[in-house]
Amino acid sequence: MAFEGDSNQQIFVGQGFVNINVLQSIPLSAINSEDSRFRITTKTEILELVESIQQLGLIHPPILKRHASEYVIISGFRRIAACRYLGWIEIPARILSSKISDDTCIQYAIADNTLQRPLNLVEISRSLFLLSSFFKDENQRLECASILGLPDNLSLIKKIEKICHLPKPIQDGILKSTISMAMGLELSKFEPNIGVALVKLFDQLKIGLNKQREIILLLDEIALRENTTIDSLLNEKDIKEILDNDELDRARKQKIIRVYLHRRRFPTLFKTKNEFEKLVKELKLGNSIKLMPPKDFEGPTYTLKVNFHNLAELKDFRTKLDRIIRSSGLQKILTKK
Repeated sequence: MAFEGDSNQQIFVGQGFVNINVLQSIPLSAINSEDSRFRITTKTEILELVESIQQLGLIHPPILKRHASEYVIISGFRRIAACRYLGWIEIPARILSSKISDDTCIQYAIADNTLQRPLNLVEISRSLFLLSSFFKDENQRLECASILGLPDNLSLIKKIEKICHLPKPIQDGILKSTISMAMGLELSKFEPNIGVALVKLFDQLKIGLNKQREIILLLDEIALRENTTIDSLLNEKDIKEILDNDELDRARKQKIIRVYLHRRRFPTLFKTKNEFEKLVKELKLGNSIKLMPPKDFEGPTYTLKVNFHNLAELKDFRTKLDRIIRSSGLQKILTKK
């Protein structure tokens, strides 16, 4: 997509390759690092880069644009930060003319970043959003995205663009694979503090997408039922005690929280289930007979399952089943409402 010579660099922008001016030595004090309008990278750490520059020098100079009495960074935020850390006074850079438009600068920024490494999902989102700010014509935007190595499917673009507007903890959750892009977009429907709290919970418990959705649904319904909020629920004593219990591993915490939320969401169902299990225990069915209620105790049909190895065992069960049928415990189960 681009190649570098001794003094010039060409980057493919728009309809062809465009030359960037020869290298110039620019005072670091003249570079405005606070202006991040063209920033693509999500990375902020610089120590590895500092070590590389110390050993090998600045192999890939940043790209700057003259703006009044200072320079705006088009690409190379971390490289400039690393050189400042090393105490450099000046830095070699490729300078764009102040006459070059912002939409062309954005293309330079994207091309220079994709030249060096694959972009992560948040960086792709930033790139697509920046392009959408200048390309109102969808066909032009798709063509430009394709040239720059970005997704060129309009439906996918509209989804990915939303990611860069999510709170940073949610973006970080996507980058760490704590949550998927789909879950990140689902969390965007909540207030930012709720989305952040849920990502923190999912990161602590390390749970998959389906169980994440289950927990969100339970919390949402409990909050609605009890006239409270999801973040208030997550800060309650019972849940915090589970999460802070060092004697429980993640799998155990996950299971306990899910059971807790189910019990709280469906208190009547859990009360009925506990009463049913108590009555079944009183029947003393043993390990070879199982009595199963209707799903969610809705409907009149119960299932009795008997495991046996031979005809003799089955005959022995007949006496046991007669006793169970005559018992008051079974009558209570069948007539319980």
